[in-house]
Amino acid sequence: MVYDPILLNNNIEKYVIYMEDSKIFRKYYRFRATKFYGGSATGDVIGCNLRCKFCWSWHLNTPSALKNMGFYIDSENAALKLLNIAFEKGFRYIRLSGGEPSIGFEHVFQLLKKIQDLGYSNKIVFILETNGILIGYKKSYAIDLSNYPFITTRVSIKGCSSEEFEAITGADKRFYNYQIEAVKHLIENSIAVSIVITVSFCRKSSLSRLIEQLIRIDENIIDKIELEVVKLYPNVTKRLCKANLFPWIAIDPKNNVILKGNDIEQKCRENSNRNLIKK
Repeated sequence: MVYDPILLNNNIEKYVIYMEDSKIFRKYYRFRATKFYGGSATGDVIGCNLRCKFCWSWHLNTPSALKNMGFYIDSENAALKLLNIAFEKGFRYIRLSGGEPSIGFEHVFQLLKKIQDLGYSNKIVFILETNGILIGYKKSYAIDLSNYPFITTRVSIKGCSSEEFEAITGADKRFYNYQIEAVKHLIENSIAVSIVITVSFCRKSSLSRLIEQLIRIDENIIDKIELEVVKLYPNVTKRLCKANLFPWIAIDPKNNVILKGNDIEQKCRENSNRNLIKK
């Protein structure tokens, strides 16, 4: 049964967000130094408003995780933790990842304001990794983000059509276009944006249409698009097999080799009919 990611978002907020003395507390799983973007201080949040069947961090977004995992921290202390990691490691980049960082957007705004107030807005770049659903749903979020020129957004588009979006996320296909609207809202407000398209679940025809849609928003957007191939970690493979949903291309991270449809099916050792998305 399909779900509404906006309603899911509102429900998740009850578990991962709360306010005390005007401070917004958010649930995190961990803070760490990572190699992404050449080195970045990373806060992994708990909770996501999509249920992607290929997600590597699905364990951070289960009902049990929302209730029992992680810890709450207010925006100011989250900012300080990220800055301390960045300065200790000599990183320029700070990011939020793991779940969907835009859940409880006021926490993000307070975090950005703290970085700005401390005078570090010229020293670091803040990367907001997002599926774009909430920014597409509420344009004012993009307007508010434009107050922080040191931010860049990385919008991960799930599928290249509404049907593919529904197949891989389980969300109602009518919410697919919110991701495209997010890109539009961000560019209209002069916010740096890069786009990630998970092509493993896209047909050639739908990928072509999506790129055409994006070019209509910004003719120079082609340079900001990254094509992503899903990595078949053991738990990801297990979940895709259970859903009878298979990418036409993927990466086996253990052996660092490219796999295609038949090879991927074989990993499940099943002979029943597959819902194989072909190229």
